[in-house]
Amino acid sequence: MMNKNDITKGIKTVYGKLWEVLSLYDVTKCYNEVPKGEAEDDIWIYMGRKIEDVRKEVNSHFLGEREIREKLHNIVDETEYFVRRYERPGVVLRWKQINQKLLYFGCEFELMDEVPEIFKEIQRGLTSISVACVPDEELIQSRKEYFEAINKKSKENNLRYTEEQIFNQELQNTLTLIFENDFSEYL
Repeated sequence: MMNKNDITKGIKTVYGKLWEVLSLYDVTKCYNEVPKGEAEDDIWIYMGRKIEDVRKEVNSHFLGEREIREKLHNIVDETEYFVRRYERPGVVLRWKQINQKLLYFGCEFELMDEVPEIFKEIQRGLTSISVACVPDEELIQSRKEYFEAINKKSKENNLRYTEEQIFNQELQNTLTLIFENDFSEYL
């Protein structure tokens, strides 16, 4: 059995490695391109290795700690699901439940703004297209306030963020919330 300090240290190590995987979102152009200067030229293989490195860390650090290892593998699997989806938000339901701000980045809002007639047909079930979320007025308003606050902060501090960078920050925030939720007794 591992002591609590070793478990905490291991959990934080895995957290850091997953943080690094998520931080590649912008650099890899949404996990579509290998970053410049890397030896690998296939993004699928490149990201697969990154995920496998995290799994190796989990397995080697938590050998004999089945419950913790399984929780961490679940988070790694959830992260891999996102990395492999090539869509936004593209996360598992649990991540959206823990951080509903991820909903703000769904294509539903683009459809509403850019092709409202088609979106109305989708809402009514008149097309073969389905969406993961049908925004109500409350969600639309909270999204508007969210982006207004970010834009205000950016303007006040002379910052410039792309929507992909803001989304990436929200993903990383979600990862923090996931670890705090799953491992509160160790953090």
